[in-house]
This record gives sequence, C-alpha cells and structure tokens, in this order.
Amino acid sequence: MKGRKKIAVLISAAVLAVSLAACGSTAGSPDTGSTGGGSTDTGSADAGNADAENTGTETQGNILVAYFSYTGNTEEAAQQIAEDTGGDLARIERSEPYDDVQTEGEDELESNARPEIKVDLDSIDGYDTIFVGYPIWWDEAPMVISTFLESYDFSGKTIVPFCTSSSDSIDNSLHIFSELAPDAVIAEGLTANDDADIEPWLERLGVAAVQ
Repeated sequence: MKGRKKIAVLISAAVLAVSLAACGSTAGSPDTGSTGGGSTDTGSADAGNADAENTGTETQGNILVAYFSYTGNTEEAAQQIAEDTGGDLARIERSEPYDDVQTEGEDELESNARPEIKVDLDSIDGYDTIFVGYPIWWDEAPMVISTFLESYDFSGKTIVPFCTSSSDSIDNSLHIFSELAPDAVIAEGLTANDDADIEPWLERLGVAAVQ
C-alpha cells in the first residue's frame, strides 16, 4: 500500500474509554520519543492501541495527516501514514520554538496553556478523516495539540490519534479529543513506535488504497 493513490475509506470508529491512570512517565522530563536519555522509538504498540467499536459508518473523502514532532520520530510515523493512505501532510509547529522544552513544555501542561501554533493548512473543510500525531510528554499530548484542536471545526469529521513514546501508551492522552472536539468521531489510536504496527492498524481502521 504505497504511493499517493485515490482511496476508498471505511473507518470503524468509536468513542474511546480514557485511561485515568498514569503510565509510568519519568518524572520531570518529556517523553519525546528520541533516542538517548531513556527514550526510544522502538517497541510494541499493543498496549497503546485503544479499542474501537464498528459503527457501520462509511466515510468517503480526503485524508489529512497533521502532526507535531519535536525530535523527528512522530514525523516519520506521519510520513508513513500519509504514504500508506494517500493523505496530505500538515506539520504543526509552535510559533515560537522551545528554548528549554523540559521547562516550557511542563509549564504549558501544568497551566493548561494554549501556545500559539503555525500550520501549513488554511482549512480542514475538504477532509473527512484527520490523523493527529504527537509525542507523549509527561503522559499527555503537548499543549500545541490542544491549540490545534481548538483552531478548527471538527464537527462530523473522524479524528484518528497516533503518538510516539518511549514508555507510555497513547491511552492517557486521548481525553483531549472528546473534550476539545466533542462533535467529532474518535477512532482507534496507536502508539506508533514500531513502523511494522502502522499498516495493520490502518487495515483495522478500514483504510484501503484503490489500485
């Protein structure tokens, strides 16, 4: 399933149950998914896959893969998803780059901040299915993702979360999607540490490329 192709999309979607328990982050440091310092982008994603119920809803239309990547690992996962689905890529960036990501990132999380972002995207109106990717920081999504979710109208669209992480699964971060995009359908998420997990996950979602 390679290359940009016309696609027929069938998303098996559901409202996800949110895990309230912390998943063992290293205190005082963001889980950027980078190598070194206890972080890695390899390992099983099984624990980070959230179950989705089959609603029987068929979604036809374009796919957007929007992502925030600090070390480049989430970007690699986003690029594979875009290649496998034929989706468009949109990079989410903090308008003012972090000087000290550990201090600033944690401060943003603790204050529930909404840092200004820039995205090479004018509108999401032309997309029915939007993948949203990010690294796990302190067992949560970086606050730039909250800014992104509040910047567009996701009503009636399907959001598919994915993340990269050295130790924590995606589960504890998923609450922001139902909170900030309550009128969207939230599909099965993936902790995309292993490239080999991505294609089977897309197949479970029902995303199929038309030859």
